[in-house]
Amino acid sequence: LALVGLEGRGDRRPHELSGGQRQRVALARALAVEPEVLLLDEPLGALDLKLRRQMQEELKAIQRRVGTTFVHVTHDQEEAMAIADRIVVMNAGRVEDFGPPRDVYLHPKTLFTAGFMGEVNRIPVAGGHAPFGPVAVPDGTLCIRPEAISVKGSLHIGLCKVTEAAFFGTHVRAHVTPLAAPDLALLVHLPQSAAVEVGTMLDLGAEAFVVLTE
Repeated sequence: LALVGLEGRGDRRPHELSGGQRQRVALARALAVEPEVLLLDEPLGALDLKLRRQMQEELKAIQRRVGTTFVHVTHDQEEAMAIADRIVVMNAGRVEDFGPPRDVYLHPKTLFTAGFMGEVNRIPVAGGHAPFGPVAVPDGTLCIRPEAISVKGSLHIGLCKVTEAAFFGTHVRAHVTPLAAPDLALLVHLPQSAAVEVGTMLDLGAEAFVVLTE
């Protein structure tokens, strides 16, 4: 109980414990038998956002202290990246991708992984041309995360018109349309200081991207 932060609460009944405390009790019971591998199947799904993030940090700290291998099953991509040392992305029983969270997010191996691990703009490229103009990348699907698009990006997208914008605290979430490709809608995460509204014109480019063919 001390390991999971419940020292002195061993006499409590289940109804006297909070949701997070009940999760800690379950974890303490599982660790009491000193397993080599512990399977956690969506353990934080019923918790609110604040408590879920707190438990993510606690789970990772406990795993490092006991040294037991945790296999954590989740559909929450943010949770997977916050907790895991290695992520396995599965689709219909098949392994799509495997690696450290940073690699799986920034350098996905398949289009499924790119979309599953977070929001992504998918732009077709053929013959060295994207809908907004020539690009020096191989043919395939150009995948760009919203936060990788900025006014400083090296892969030039060109002048874009803001069609929607909302302040999300940590960033401004905006939908933009390149003037050279009016049928192409891009999602962009701009700095929280960005003064944009519907109709604002921005000269944008991509700082990071991958080109995928499957």
